[in-house]
Amino acid sequence: MNDPSAIMAVEVARLADLLPEELLYSLAAAIEQVKLDDWAYARAQVVKAIPQPEFKAEVSRLLQVWQTRAPNVSPQSVALALLAAANVGESHRCLESIDLVWTGPDSHVIPLRRTDQALLQLINEAATRLTIISFAVYKAEAIAQAIFQAAQRGVDIAICLETPNASEGKIAFDTLHALGDEVVQHARIYVWPLDQRPQSLTGKHGSLHAKVAVADGKALLISSANLTEYAMTLNMELGVLIRGGELPARVEQHFERLIQTGVLRRV
Repeated sequence: MNDPSAIMAVEVARLADLLPEELLYSLAAAIEQVKLDDWAYARAQVVKAIPQPEFKAEVSRLLQVWQTRAPNVSPQSVALALLAAANVGESHRCLESIDLVWTGPDSHVIPLRRTDQALLQLINEAATRLTIISFAVYKAEAIAQAIFQAAQRGVDIAICLETPNASEGKIAFDTLHALGDEVVQHARIYVWPLDQRPQSLTGKHGSLHAKVAVADGKALLISSANLTEYAMTLNMELGVLIRGGELPARVEQHFERLIQTGVLRRV
């Protein structure tokens, strides 16, 4: 393949498969402003527009191919190709897809896609917003690290947990401590306070038993699995990963409304 436009089309398509739409829009805006008489400066300015370290190398590859194999393709053309790819990708992602997520013995009926793998992918894909709800948190270092990295790239994170006090002793360990100080300092942490919970005739309160994760109102994981080592690796756990459609945004809005109305209270 020697046609410069075709070469850049391939590179743009490759990048569009890797970057979230929001970053493609930012990248297109940065590229549209560059001057090709100083490639070093142009490279620095464009890469600076991408805050995530894991994506900087991919953007650098695009710029390298552009400079060495298609230098006569204009910045406006590259920016337009990125915008077109972003819009096509967004249209495709709006179509709802549902996948089963399973941790446990392999039956060869349900594809063996472990819960921790699906959750880590969802967290790592989050570009602007991340909501996580869990009853228990214990020995979830990989999940906590992924959440912290999301916070470092500017994702707004809301986490709602059961706690020993709020659960009236139903869980004995400190879920906030299990998440780690880095996550607690960079996320909004919420509980369902006892004064907001319904009671049985014998005075027992309800439990916060949902296990949910939502990224950007576009991807939704609903699972039986808590954020614990056993749930992620040893237990039988079943869930669904929903991409696109209206359900991810509706679930995100549902929990945000519970926060706004005080049903869920920040700690």
